[in-house]
Amino acid sequence: MYKKVLYALDIDSKPYLLKAIALADQLNAELFVGYATNLDDQLFSDDTYLGDQVGDEIVNTEKVALENKIKALISGTTLNRDHIYIVGGPVGMAVERLATKLSVDLVVMANSHHYFSLLSKNGLLIKLATHHDILSFS
Repeated sequence: MYKKVLYALDIDSKPYLLKAIALADQLNAELFVGYATNLDDQLFSDDTYLGDQVGDEIVNTEKVALENKIKALISGTTLNRDHIYIVGGPVGMAVERLATKLSVDLVVMANSHHYFSLLSKNGLLIKLATHHDILSFS
């Protein structure tokens, strides 16, 4: 039924990542992991106040830190790095764009994500934006 699954990464929770991997294994589905960020917005803001070079350095440092955190999170798992995506933009729209690009059948998310602390704002945005089936870990 589900051949491709996209997990909207909670970067602070390896247990939920492991649940997504186990789910994909049970479904015999290909698992993709997406993390939505607004690094591009930070670059624009930094350009405005700090100039191009300093703004680029700040964003590049944050991007490297994010990539290193994701590498550490997926270490010791069966995930292929080619299946990990960092996407820019508002969470709901970014996850939906990635899900559509990858032609996934199911989007999985965890309510533990730090963004979900404000009345599940991003969870709601994903639910409203997506045209895919959704599974939410709580």
